[in-house]
Amino acid sequence: MPLEDDKTTVASSESAKAEPKKGGSKKIMLFGGVGLLCVIIGVGVAFMLSRGKSAEQTEAGTEGTKVEESTEHDSSDKDDAHAEKKASESTVYTIKDIVVNPAGTGGSRFLSVSFGFELETAELAATLEAREPIVRDALITILSSKTVAQLTDSREKEITRLQVKTRLMQLLKTEDLAGVYYTDFVLQ
Repeated sequence: MPLEDDKTTVASSESAKAEPKKGGSKKIMLFGGVGLLCVIIGVGVAFMLSRGKSAEQTEAGTEGTKVEESTEHDSSDKDDAHAEKKASESTVYTIKDIVVNPAGTGGSRFLSVSFGFELETAELAATLEAREPIVRDALITILSSKTVAQLTDSREKEITRLQVKTRLMQLLKTEDLAGVYYTDFVLQ
């Protein structure tokens, strides 16, 4: 009989070992499911908050526009007529995808940039379009002379913008270039 007791003890210890593994597996699956649920809820909350912020920003932008419009109405009629005439005449001409290697990189880095040029007359848009290869060359020359440090510094970006504006006014022989804007700026 003592042999049967040993078998019973061995069998019960084996079943005791099997049960915790089974229970532990259930616990892992339970905690994993709860964790996954928390992640899903967190993503949902983050999504809702980001949508709420963008709506607030849109409303704030609209309110800012309304304030500017009301300020314009307070000025004299002569200034309004001049501003409306200028706004209706101004156009934005874009030159896309200027790709250069910054100075001092040995070709290991590149800058891809696009510009928008605010023009005060439609005639200037036609001139700019006709002379686009010359303008692109000027942009490439200016941008490729800049180092990575100059291209990433905000003050240097403004200096570059002014250099571009000055050079284009020289090339196009005009003073009707109202503004130069970066519409795309990627430095790799």
